[in-house]
Amino acid sequence: MIYDQQKTAVLTTLYKSDRLDYMDVAISSIELQAGLEGHPRIYLCCDGPLPTTHNAWLQDNADRFYRIIRNERNMGLRTALNRLIDILEDEAFVFRMDGDDVSDPDRFITQIRYMQAHPDIALVGCQARDIDEAGMEIGLRNFPQTAAACSDALIKLNPVLHPTFCMRGNLLRDSAIRYPDAYLSEDLAFLVLLAERGYLFANVPERLFNWRLDASFFARRRSLWRGLTELHWYTRAVRAKRGFLSTAYLYPIARLGLRMMPIAAQSWIYRSALRNKISGGGQG
Repeated sequence: MIYDQQKTAVLTTLYKSDRLDYMDVAISSIELQAGLEGHPRIYLCCDGPLPTTHNAWLQDNADRFYRIIRNERNMGLRTALNRLIDILEDEAFVFRMDGDDVSDPDRFITQIRYMQAHPDIALVGCQARDIDEAGMEIGLRNFPQTAAACSDALIKLNPVLHPTFCMRGNLLRDSAIRYPDAYLSEDLAFLVLLAERGYLFANVPERLFNWRLDASFFARRRSLWRGLTELHWYTRAVRAKRGFLSTAYLYPIARLGLRMMPIAAQSWIYRSALRNKISGGGQG
């Protein structure tokens, strides 16, 4: 079945520090999606004041977006995405994209077909490649595929890459399903919220996405406040899956220790085969 633009939406954001050349490539990769009748509806939130260059680019490219909203001050990803969710219309499927990543042309239709074949799944991601600032591949990112494997992995790590989310529109029409307040961990908190409410999520086996890692990626992740936030949400995941008495609470504690490691050590662990083994992600 082919879906037209009235059935598919994309949620994305623009910040004053975002590179416009990256943004242009990201939006182009949405426009070039195969198997869709016309372009998906792109919902954009400009989070905080933008410099003149960004406003000029936005004016020149306004027709590429279905809806554009603005936050007068920087309010963070959670608020930006929740505001976009609140103005969604009748879309059957809602995708996430960041302004510096790139989707393969068959990403959307592949995830849509998976959702058609698995009506019990509320959200599906995909496998990904890591790319550097020049767009060169620097690694492969593997995630667990089945709903059971994703559920098991959730107590250890985030089993679905946030900008690969494909969600059912009906899921987001439930006013209780919104991004929680979770410092730099909104995607993890969202999945834990789904798990607590009995929703299932999975990943397609295909590698359909390029995730851009800049030079400051690991430095941004080394944060005590972020580590404590993750501890809270991973603990909730353990409680939802294993109850109050479980040795699995050691996983969130170990992750907090990881957050405090030197950047070089974090980078090595993040790219190691150990991460794939823990997650249950397939090799590819």
